[in-house]
Amino acid sequence: MSDITIPGVNSGLNTDSIVSKLMEMEKIPLNRKKDDLESYENEKKIWQDLSKNLTNFEDTAKGLYGADNPFNERIVESSDEKVLTATADRGAISQDKELTVIKKASSDRFLSKSIDDKFEAPSGEYSFTIGDKNIDFNFRGGTVKRLVERINNRGNNLLRAQLIKDTPDTTVMLIESTKEGLDNKLVFNDGAAKDFAISAGILVQSDDSLREIPVKPSVDSKLTETTETGETLLNPGANGKIEISPAEKDTGNIYLELQVEIKNLESSEWTPPTQPQGPDKPENSGIDYNGIIVNNTDSLVSIPEWKKPEPPKTNVDFEVFSSDANGTKRFLPALKDTTEPQKLTVKLSDLGGSSSAINFENNNTNKAITIKKIKFYNPETRGGWEPSHPVDKASNSVVEVDGIKITRESNTIDDLIPGVTLTLKSESEDPVDLKITPDDELVKDRIIKFVGSYNRLQANLSILTSTDNAVISELDYFTDDEKEEAKDRLGYFQGDSTLIQVKSKLQNIFMSPYKTKSDESLKMLSQIGISTNSSGLGGGYNKSKLRGYIEINEDELDSSLANNMVAVKELFGYDSDGDLIVDTGAAYSAQASMKPYAGTNGIFSYRMSTLDSKIKRTERDISNYELKLADKEAELKNKYAKMEGSVNAMQQTSSSLQNLNSSGN
Repeated sequence: MSDITIPGVNSGLNTDSIVSKLMEMEKIPLNRKKDDLESYENEKKIWQDLSKNLTNFEDTAKGLYGADNPFNERIVESSDEKVLTATADRGAISQDKELTVIKKASSDRFLSKSIDDKFEAPSGEYSFTIGDKNIDFNFRGGTVKRLVERINNRGNNLLRAQLIKDTPDTTVMLIESTKEGLDNKLVFNDGAAKDFAISAGILVQSDDSLREIPVKPSVDSKLTETTETGETLLNPGANGKIEISPAEKDTGNIYLELQVEIKNLESSEWTPPTQPQGPDKPENSGIDYNGIIVNNTDSLVSIPEWKKPEPPKTNVDFEVFSSDANGTKRFLPALKDTTEPQKLTVKLSDLGGSSSAINFENNNTNKAITIKKIKFYNPETRGGWEPSHPVDKASNSVVEVDGIKITRESNTIDDLIPGVTLTLKSESEDPVDLKITPDDELVKDRIIKFVGSYNRLQANLSILTSTDNAVISELDYFTDDEKEEAKDRLGYFQGDSTLIQVKSKLQNIFMSPYKTKSDESLKMLSQIGISTNSSGLGGGYNKSKLRGYIEINEDELDSSLANNMVAVKELFGYDSDGDLIVDTGAAYSAQASMKPYAGTNGIFSYRMSTLDSKIKRTERDISNYELKLADKEAELKNKYAKMEGSVNAMQQTSSSLQNLNSSGN
């Protein structure tokens, strides 16, 4: 013990080493608790990873039959994306459409004349109108550059301007509306805005060319009425014309506009007529001659059986209005099926260059139509002024579909084909083919993810419940790190009945038949190329096949999606009792069968909760034991310090005695 010392004491005893060795013995229970804690934490990590795999499998299953399932997704293919592109909402009808983009919608874009550096914009209140929106601001006067900055700051994303150097010494100003459509013309209101536009050469005076036609039919009809506001109501069956005298003739850019509104009428219940009275066959009669009775023969006339007439058919016809031009009738655009006010706008040149009357024929059974206004106008005029240097002018888009020309204010049209949004890119004389189809690739991708999440979960279950290294080596998609981690977990839960039960349920999901409308023709996943041996390869006994891993034959799956999408959808999730709730199918069964194990109240969560309790309890025990060990170590150090002092005192006494004996000699 001479190698043991306490600082400050030269007793020759190393009590620190003695205390340290004693404490190592005391720490054995603590180390065991730390080992237990590490084991609990490792086990919890395994359950967390397994729970994550299970949740991912549940999510991919729910994604194949839930509200966001991919079977309702649609894609649109355009034969010419330079002219027209489109997107489709979920549930859009699969169909082919042919459309021709006759004209793109545009917005007003005007240039000024060349302006030199000395030109100044006047001060005052500037007021612009775009459609039904006003942009107003005050300007103190100054350079055009300052006015451009003011317009861009106060334009509310509706109006903007920029300066362009057309020569080294002059500049032109471009002012433009950001809203497309004929009803969104850029108007320079009276005051500073119009004064500037005139002085800068943006506007020049022109003929307004606006003419309103009295909405009064020239033929009397009991089916037409004049409303209190002077409008004309066309009841069902009304037909006639509104004379235009003198006839309106096209001068280059004249448009006809009808403002109308549809009112839906309540249909009256039809009462069939009663059977009318008609002729009856006379009864057979005879004569009595001297006791001899001679009867008449039956009538040879055949009276037909009376049949109840069919109820009248409900008629819907939106081609109500047409125009007379030089004796030729040309139809205006068809009405839209809406009770909102609507405008029918058509260029007079498309109506033969003139119009002498507006014809109407309301063949609808339960719809009344109100003619609110009829006018001819030049869209380029702006209160007697027109742009002198237009780069583009506000106009509507014109698209022809099913032989009907439709107009819209924008190049984005979402009310022409149900569930489809069109984006017009450019004009073209050639029609564009749109093909609206289910998104096969998205469905296929979701199915692959479903199978992949199943295989990943099944692989982890096999690793945890088996001691055979082959379950790891056969997983060629595992990374090296994943394989090393798998080796540490191999057989960790060998014999665990819960996990063995999960493995069995998972395998049954892919092997069981499911009810669909197709019945026997398609009721198992193997019929669409999803099974334990979808590749169709031989090779005899294969352990990996017995573990339940699933393969996909992509050719068979592609064929099924292309030819029988509805049945494939039902195979994964189907409402068998008509209550609008999915109650069978592979994906539904997968999610339902795993529900007891997943989630906050599932078995896996309970296992982790139990481990959390053990971890907390062990951490508490470790903390308490460490405090106990600290007290024990302090006690030992104090005890051995006292012993060291006693030994030191004895050594000093011994030394004194030795010195005394030496001096006595």
